[in-house]
Amino acid sequence: MLMQQMIEFNALNYPHAIALQADGATLNYQDFDRLCNRLANGLLAKGLKAGDRIALLSKNMVEYPMLIVGCMKAGITLVPLNYRLAPAELKFILQDSEARMVVTGDQELTDAAEASGALGDVAHCISLSEANGWQAFSTLLADDDSKPELDTRSDSMVFQLYTSGTTGLPKGVMIGHEQLTNGYVMANHIPPRCQLGHTAIMPLPLFHVAGLAATLFWLCNGFSVQLMADFNPLQLVEAIVATESCDTVLVPAMIQATLAFVPNIADYDFTPLKRITYGASPISLEVLQQALAVFKCDFVQGYGMTELSCMVLGLQAGDHQRALNGEPHLLRSCGRPLPGAELKVVDEAGNTLPAGETGELLIRSSTVMQGYWKQPEKTVETLVDGWLHTGDAGYADEEGFFYIRDRVKDMIVSGGENIYPAEIENVLFSHPAIQDVAVIAVPDDKFGEAAMGVCVLKPDATVTHDELITFCREHLAGYKVPRQYDFVSEIPRNPSGKVLKRVLREPYWQNAERRVG
Repeated sequence: MLMQQMIEFNALNYPHAIALQADGATLNYQDFDRLCNRLANGLLAKGLKAGDRIALLSKNMVEYPMLIVGCMKAGITLVPLNYRLAPAELKFILQDSEARMVVTGDQELTDAAEASGALGDVAHCISLSEANGWQAFSTLLADDDSKPELDTRSDSMVFQLYTSGTTGLPKGVMIGHEQLTNGYVMANHIPPRCQLGHTAIMPLPLFHVAGLAATLFWLCNGFSVQLMADFNPLQLVEAIVATESCDTVLVPAMIQATLAFVPNIADYDFTPLKRITYGASPISLEVLQQALAVFKCDFVQGYGMTELSCMVLGLQAGDHQRALNGEPHLLRSCGRPLPGAELKVVDEAGNTLPAGETGELLIRSSTVMQGYWKQPEKTVETLVDGWLHTGDAGYADEEGFFYIRDRVKDMIVSGGENIYPAEIENVLFSHPAIQDVAVIAVPDDKFGEAAMGVCVLKPDATVTHDELITFCREHLAGYKVPRQYDFVSEIPRNPSGKVLKRVLREPYWQNAERRVG
């Protein structure tokens, strides 16, 4: 099955049901599907063909899902770009993906694309806001609103999502229809199963796999999807209470911000809110208790990663209630596998470990990526005999709940964003005052964990925290820039020269059961 076929079904059977709302614009399923057909035909008329790539640099707006579905209908792969990336990061992805078209959202993002210096080989530059004299998005819409006749296979690639790598270079994760349709089936087994016309509010950016997959799955279900260009706690609350019934997807930091910064939040009637799905980090018992008291809805935690296409483990609403009723340890869990996903915990030799023993989590699922774009050696390292090596270290209990304790991979997750220290270290090493450096994760009350630079300065060199922050901002996306630095005389290393990051991290995590946020 192809993902767009479910949306086409909704357009045929429920043509006047609302599909999308964003920034004052509203589209029903019939109009949405026809616009996607016009877009697909327009892309093909531009000379693009099945297998080509279009890079999209935009905040959430109605044209974003149009490009998602329009590209599917044309057999074209969409490359969603993180709009917070620095120009050098954008340049690498645009060149690596071999995008034949770049679509940008507003003037600022158009300027960012031009600043990357990577548009020389791009055949078509399109602006959703007609910025900088770029070609207008409307020129992509053909007069023909019939569905293109293409022989698209279920293994055709839909998305190429870039995730940071341990070497500091992003990797293009290839995701096809097969992975997404299986993910859709898995997600629909999370109760309650809502029906046509239910509202879903999306404040997460669609360049993230969580926002992308959830939005697509909601459209397949016939939901009315409300897109937020930016997360604003008060706007989120007002959107929720204005609906008859709704779901939303958040990261814990968003839940905390909503509770903290919305005036008189306890006075709102949250009866319409049925479920909050959250992920990227666990939620504390204190925050959950406060959130349940205010929102009075179901909470579901999802575990996934870009390479898994969507969430594959779920801590269900009933599990959260068990936590509140005397089993608080369950809140440290990522949940149990959804249908079609298998997990096991292995030691360094690949042997399966019994319940309670810590090792690396391996997942086998029909949602696992097709591989890394142009990096077969990395694909082979990550996918072994059908099992995805997650890089997360933890254990499973007797009931099959999985608990993360640490990371095998050298990765930091801050506010839902994946950050690889190697990227930051490469930048800091280029600073004239730094002789040696290691970047580690430290606890952070707001974002779960944050990056900190541990630096050895060259003889007689001096540098301030603010100078390093400014330097990093010139080369890295803002969320990757460490705000904390420690200056030491030596970085601890083992005999082979490998940095002992656990030794560096220990003073900051010594009182925590989990060694990740």
